[in-house]
Amino acid sequence: MSRKSFKLISLLVAVFLLLSAAVGCNKSGNPGDGPTAPDDTNLPISIGVMVPTSGSEAYYGNDMYQSYQLAVDEINAAGGILGRQLELYLADDGCDANMASQAASRIISRGVDFVVGGYCSGATIPALQQYYDANLVMLVSAANSTDITALGLEQSFMLNSPGTHAAVTLTELCLSLGTQSVALIHQGDAYTKNLSDICQEALPQSGIQIATIQVMEKGAADVSAIVTAIRNSGADFVYWCGYHADGSNVIKQLRQGGYTGEIAVGDGSASVELIEACGPAGEGVYVTSPPFVEFAQGGERFVNDYRAKFNVDPGTYATLCYDTIYVLKQAIETAGSIDTSDVRDAVQRIEYQGLSGLIKFTPDRELAVSNFIILQIRGDRFALITL
Repeated sequence: MSRKSFKLISLLVAVFLLLSAAVGCNKSGNPGDGPTAPDDTNLPISIGVMVPTSGSEAYYGNDMYQSYQLAVDEINAAGGILGRQLELYLADDGCDANMASQAASRIISRGVDFVVGGYCSGATIPALQQYYDANLVMLVSAANSTDITALGLEQSFMLNSPGTHAAVTLTELCLSLGTQSVALIHQGDAYTKNLSDICQEALPQSGIQIATIQVMEKGAADVSAIVTAIRNSGADFVYWCGYHADGSNVIKQLRQGGYTGEIAVGDGSASVELIEACGPAGEGVYVTSPPFVEFAQGGERFVNDYRAKFNVDPGTYATLCYDTIYVLKQAIETAGSIDTSDVRDAVQRIEYQGLSGLIKFTPDRELAVSNFIILQIRGDRFALITL
């Protein structure tokens, strides 16, 4: 090789090394004229939504999602949060533990910033560890088994009143009616058994006996054995701890079987669909209910906005879900960022007066102030009961 050729090759190598170094500097963020990394503050704040949009509880899940969407649209129209818009990413948990685990995986893979949702406790609980491991705050809008907070995951907050609040409300109702003994019916899952267990412990402390505890298989068509057991127990009050799809069947068969005592259902059955499914057998049935929007202060405006947007009436958990997004908004603004630990700490300290009432949390991240109300089926609608 000639000396001239050697010099030319050396010069080319030197130029290549200089260009490589320049590109490397630009990729690492050092000053330069090359491309820079995208600015995350221009991206939307992404919120994963895990609710049932298929199966027997799809009515609730769809209503929950629409309530989130209404709040998000309002916030975006007003300029967003910290100058950023919000976007929702929906994943169906089917009110099923396996589906919920898959839904959580999809939400996490999406790279969301926060998670809201949770209707069925039995589906919500298995997913919470996944969200914790992914360093995501989850605001649980409806599911309210105390097993949720018993997990001790400091990034999970429960906005619906827990079963302990339901037991207090039920006790007040029973005392006002002069109830002597109560029959409890659950279905063995995380929500219904948890509620039954809490009531089993709480009611006797006020002198109300537990006459019998019955377990109903989900979807069972014939519950005549349960009806017979309740009639033989002498219970003058029945508390259904399950969801409305099976609850209506239990109520109808209790009345058809000659039971004449009082009947109440828990918040899992607090739906206008219960009224429709029960028909005449539902008359007079009580509900320990979350805060129904039609009875909430400022609820009329919300109902009108919801109807205008979705052409249907809002459902049971509309107030809680709407408030969930605004709680998240306030926490992010207080934190001044979407950093997980900062937002988590802001949620823990929050006091937010929403449609559903005062939202603040106990140290174990349960709702501190009960939002339960008592409703009664009268004709084709619910009436608010004041004790």
